[in-house]
Formats: sequence, structure tokens, C-alpha cells
Amino acid sequence: MSYFDLKFSRKYTDMIRMKMPVHISLFVAFSLLFISCGKEQGDVLSLASETSTSIPYLVIAGSDGNHRGFAFYTTDGEFIRGGNFRAETATPRGLVALDSENVYMSLDTTDSIYQINLDGSKTLFHGSAQFSGTIYDLAIGTNGNVYATENNRIEVFDASGIRLGSDLIDTNTGACTLNSPRGMLVNASGQLVVANAGGADEILTYDISTSTATCVSHVSFGNNPYGILLHSDGYLYVTTQGDDRVYRADPDGSNPVIVWDTDTSIINDPTGIVELPNGDLLVASSATDSIERITTTGERVGTEPFIRDVYSLNIADMVIIGDISSE
Repeated sequence: MSYFDLKFSRKYTDMIRMKMPVHISLFVAFSLLFISCGKEQGDVLSLASETSTSIPYLVIAGSDGNHRGFAFYTTDGEFIRGGNFRAETATPRGLVALDSENVYMSLDTTDSIYQINLDGSKTLFHGSAQFSGTIYDLAIGTNGNVYATENNRIEVFDASGIRLGSDLIDTNTGACTLNSPRGMLVNASGQLVVANAGGADEILTYDISTSTATCVSHVSFGNNPYGILLHSDGYLYVTTQGDDRVYRADPDGSNPVIVWDTDTSIINDPTGIVELPNGDLLVASSATDSIERITTTGERVGTEPFIRDVYSLNIADMVIIGDISSE
């Protein structure tokens, strides 16, 4: 890793700003640089020695074929730590919050799901020959089951990682047809909401209250919907890759309104979308390898990307963990 890849956390920046002798400041800086550059492939790079689960953190999954990384940031955009799946030759794709300290991450190529802790450690949750194909997003139901897109169907696992074959949501379920499913979430009613990026371009909603899912609604939407977010204001926010926009809609995807119109120099091929503690939106712009911050009325916050670094290459998904109300 080069010197310019390093981003000092506020903790270490404050140390260097203190009125300490210059030779001590330089020793601290170059010690951190030496330790980081000595990391082996797949190790976790950390520039913060401690974290607290009482505050929220942003987690990103980067699907760049060379880096294959994940990273944790504060909700101010300060880098905390990162890791990668290069040794596994796996491509990070989807994220879902498990609790205030852990996320599940879906991996394409190796077709598996890992649990990643706030400290950067990673543990296999599921990997088997029955889970293979094109893998994208994840969601967790109110019953604790984990849902993962796989080709044009959705696999289901219990909380211990056991595949529930009989709970599989197949391509055709009633009036809902899965076609290149991307983003997923579970809404306030416990229903599974899916962004269909292919075919008719739809937002699908399923009742998953029993082991046999049923189709609740299918609503035509935009141009290749990808990321979806159920905001605290009650609306569904959707990124669309075909026209590089962000929309606001009713929770089922109906009545969409354009929030962010096309400006591919800022947002290009948007993927993940999350809500900051103050209600602003973070949108991953995969083609510009950056994260942008906008308001719910479509105004860009600042004149530079919220995050653009070595870990933000081709971001596939984002999630926030921790206590959002604490900030």
C-alpha cells in the first residue's frame, strides 16, 4: 500500500497536532506507515485502535476485481479499518446488518456468505454446492432467516447458516417474477422487498410470514432499479442504473418522484443507498469509485465526494450498523 492510500483517523491526526516535539510526531506518523505497508494480503488494515458500538458506522462492500475489499467508516466519512477477500478470490456483493457489531456479506465467484465483525474478522456463515450462481444482496427476516439472491431466485438460510431448501423463493411466485434481482430489504410489515433490475424493471414485495412466500405486489419502476432504502420518513428510495437517478416512492414502489437527476460526473451507475443519522442519503457511485452525500430533496452536500479512496472501488453495497440515534 502506498503512502497516499493511508488516511489518518482523527485520533492520530489530533496526536500530531498536539504540541509535542517534531521528532516524536514524525515517529508516530512513519510508524503507522511502516505497520500498514507491512500488512500481508487479506490482513485487516486499521487506523483506529478502538471502536464503540454505541455510535453508528458505515460498512461498504467493494466488488473491484483486483481489490475485493470491505471497509468500515464513521458516519462522517473517516476510515476506520478495512479488509479483503483476495485470498479467497471472492467478489463482495451484498450487505445486511446482523447487529450493532456484525454484518453478513454475500460473495460472488466463491458463492458464499460471511459474517464480518466490526474488528475486521470474518467467519464463514454459509458455503455449499447448493448455493451457486450470480449472487447479489441479502436481507434478514423478522424470524431471523437470511435471504440471498441467487440468479433469478432467492435462497433462504436459518440463523445458524443452514439452507432451508423448502423455503426457496423461486423465479415465478404468483404474479411476481424475479429477473436480475439486486437490492433487497425487509419492510416495517416484515415483507421482503426486491429491486428487479431486469425484464420489466419492477419493485417486488413478498409476504414471507410463512415458509412459503407469496407475491404481494409487483410495481413497474424506473430503468434498472438496483439499491433500495426504506427511509425514516416513510418513503422508499431507489437507485436506478439505466438512467443514473435516485427516486423517492411509496413503500411498494408506486408513485415515484425523481430526487436526483442524471449527472454522471457525480453519480454514475449508482448501487447501494443508506440513510445517515440526520436523514441525508449516501449513494454509492460505482463507475466513479466514490460515495456521494445528497439530501432527500436532491441537493448535493459539499463539492467533493463524501468518500473516495482505495476501498471505494466499484462499491456494490453499503449498510449502517450501530445506534443511529446516538449521533
